Amino acid sequence: MGGFSRLIPFLWPHRRALFASFGFGCIVAVLWGANLSIAFPLVKVLMEKQNLHEYVSSEIERHEQEVQFQESRIQDITGQLALYGPDGTAPPKSSPEQPTETYVELQSRQVLAARRETEASTRLWRMQWVQHYAMPWVPVDRFQSFALIALLVLAATAVKGVFIFLQDVLVGRVMQQVTLMLRKQTLRKVLNLDYPRLAEHGAPDLLSRLTFDTEQVAAGLNLVSGKMVREPLKCLACVALALWVNWRFTVMSMLFVPVLGLFFSWYGRAVKKAGRRMTERMSRLYRILEETLDGLKVVIGYGRAERHHTLFHKEYKDYLSKAMRVVRIDAIARPTTELLVMLALFAALLPAAYLVLNDKTSIWGVKLAADKFDMAQLTVLYALLAGCLDPCRKMTVIYSRLKRSASSVDRIFELLDLETRIEDPASPVPLPRLHKSIEFQNVCFSYPSKNAATHRGQVLNNLSMRVNVGEVVAIVGQNGCGKSTLLNLLPRFYDVDSGDIRLDGIGIKETSLRDLRSQFAIVTQETLLFEGTIAENIAYGVSQVTDDEVLAAATLARVLPICEKLPHGIHSRIGEKGRELSGGQRQRIALARAIVRDPAVLILDEATSAADNESADLIHQTLQEFSKGRTVLMITHSMTPRLLEFVTRIVVLDEGRVLAEGHHADLVESCPVYRRLFHANDQDDDATTSDRCRSAA
Repeated sequence: MGGFSRLIPFLWPHRRALFASFGFGCIVAVLWGANLSIAFPLVKVLMEKQNLHEYVSSEIERHEQEVQFQESRIQDITGQLALYGPDGTAPPKSSPEQPTETYVELQSRQVLAARRETEASTRLWRMQWVQHYAMPWVPVDRFQSFALIALLVLAATAVKGVFIFLQDVLVGRVMQQVTLMLRKQTLRKVLNLDYPRLAEHGAPDLLSRLTFDTEQVAAGLNLVSGKMVREPLKCLACVALALWVNWRFTVMSMLFVPVLGLFFSWYGRAVKKAGRRMTERMSRLYRILEETLDGLKVVIGYGRAERHHTLFHKEYKDYLSKAMRVVRIDAIARPTTELLVMLALFAALLPAAYLVLNDKTSIWGVKLAADKFDMAQLTVLYALLAGCLDPCRKMTVIYSRLKRSASSVDRIFELLDLETRIEDPASPVPLPRLHKSIEFQNVCFSYPSKNAATHRGQVLNNLSMRVNVGEVVAIVGQNGCGKSTLLNLLPRFYDVDSGDIRLDGIGIKETSLRDLRSQFAIVTQETLLFEGTIAENIAYGVSQVTDDEVLAAATLARVLPICEKLPHGIHSRIGEKGRELSGGQRQRIALARAIVRDPAVLILDEATSAADNESADLIHQTLQEFSKGRTVLMITHSMTPRLLEFVTRIVVLDEGRVLAEGHHADLVESCPVYRRLFHANDQDDDATTSDRCRSAA
């Protein structure tokens, strides 16, 4: 079972349905064996041209004679044993009755005769039961008997089909429910993990585990609860009936079982290893597809469709090579399994055929049959042992799929076993709404990386800064200086390597994540909206919100002019990720989503980067109104006059440290880095204005 044992908690609530499925599988197995056992009466009727009533009567007569014969032998041996003394001493030689065998030999003969008498009595009882209860229903005419047997086979097949249907439907229903539970728990785990761990895996890998791997697990569970129950039971039923026909030949056929077990052991390891590599390549395919579909506009605009097609083709070739290894292993397994089963079959049938054709019960002095073996018994033994072939062949396919599912189980539970590195303290300190300051104290940070070649090094280096409540602080600096990183540390998307961040004197690691993150609202550079209406996207900021609060936030963020142009106003749907709206419109909706949250601290990461001048002016107006009496931390590359109207302080970062801070006029005079950034923005603005003028002309 391997990793499947970890799925027991998911299966346990459905144990009754699974037990019922097992019961259905047992019924199917019994009917399978019964259908094959019909070969015996068919041979009697068709090949030996014998009436079944006559056959049963002759068998009863034969077994009665056998019982009488063995009883007379036992009496005779008992009489000879009586000549010996109580301690087994031989009688005197002068005695007229002198036994020809020793006391021990006579005892062995007596035990053998008693065993044969018991076997004959058992067979006699069975035949008498058949004569009394079954034969009244069997026609005397041989054709009518054959027709009845055919009808019984047809009825048994129909009933077997009904139970197979019931089992498959029952198992399918359970597996759908288990798959849903597994996906929900996996998604819950993903949402509870820290952002760095999720970033390490990446969206394609997580998506692969939530979709492809869970589908593989569901397929494996479906087999375990359905065919993996039914097929071994069918095989077991055939073996049990074959043991009843002749246990000696059946045991001989099992000599190849250890070889089959060794083969399946190798086969399972090979399939699981190849299956895991195949699923990993599927994750890489998901990555290529996600990048291509997310960047369709760029791909089409730059005419690079062929490049992405080539990348997909290359990755798919890699996936195909791993998938073909699984196919080759499967291709080896099926004929090998069939060959081993056929060898086992012939190991039993060749000696049995020898006994039938030569009218014997032993080979080289080894007794292989209690009575003479006839053609009907040989036929039914062949049918039963051959009946094991079909389940074994199916189990080869099932086993392959199970091992591939096992690799997916491992991948899912690797994710479920991950522990978040950013978690609540054992005894969190309550964090009231911010009313004093935010302090960064000697903060050092570098992004985690699995690959040393891609490690960025230290991003923040002993950074210290204080932000008082009510300040609107603009953080500026060159790309890569740590601006976004600094603000990502506040809600603990990442944890600092050293140093501390304190809100009103309370370290952010000392309070719960819920209390901490309730203080903030975030508007990012890459605005993300969700499928739904504008109102639903604004209300996303809080769990409980009224229509009036949504409308007030939309009004403040200048969203209503957008709604007026849409057919259903604020309740208009905006498509996947809001792609039916412009960048500036999306930014305003994202700002309304932050406003409805009524945060103590508003974090803006290039909030106007995707907006045109008109939208940027509207956003700045909103910020100027909303920031009154509220702490705002914003990252910007463009210090416009509109921003300077309400920004209270500017902080310049360089190489992970605070290079300078103060008012705009002072920094222009005293800080070369800020002056260079500011004048570069002026030149960009002049160039943009000039381009617009030329276009208008």
